[in-house]
Amino acid sequence: MKKHIISLTTFFLLLLLVNSVSGQVFSCKVDGKFFSGKITEAFSTMLGEENFIKIKAEADDKIIYLYCKVSALKGETPIELKYREHNNEKSETPDSEIIWVPEGPERPQWNCVEGESIVTQYDAESKTISGTFEFVVEKFQYSSRADKKRPRAEITNGIFSNIQYIIEEPKTE
Repeated sequence: MKKHIISLTTFFLLLLLVNSVSGQVFSCKVDGKFFSGKITEAFSTMLGEENFIKIKAEADDKIIYLYCKVSALKGETPIELKYREHNNEKSETPDSEIIWVPEGPERPQWNCVEGESIVTQYDAESKTISGTFEFVVEKFQYSSRADKKRPRAEITNGIFSNIQYIIEEPKTE
């Protein structure tokens, strides 16, 4: 029993050490299944007329994109960033949204329909961001039946921590 406790303690200490060395953490549950992704991209970019921090986390063939609107990151933390539908006519975009790609980049993505991010740390000078999130996503697929509901997934217990992002350079033609 004592050996088992020592082994478990050692395992958790190593896990903590790896997380503190790499620094960046991105995890959540998707319909109750744990997802822990490696940050493969994190940058500030213009999408239309708005500047967003885009975080891409990958594990196996699964990908999650988290977007946080920079103009909404004002004031003291925690900062609540709500999802709302895109409205091109009014030039409205969500303060935060998530895209879930569970079957690889060549398969349909699952788009956000509701949810929010809570930014608990944001430093524009050091370009780091941390927080939590919970969203509901729907599979983006077409159907000839108007009454057919799209499959949904709940993304809960989301954490992004110490995400170091870069500023994307504007594209010149």
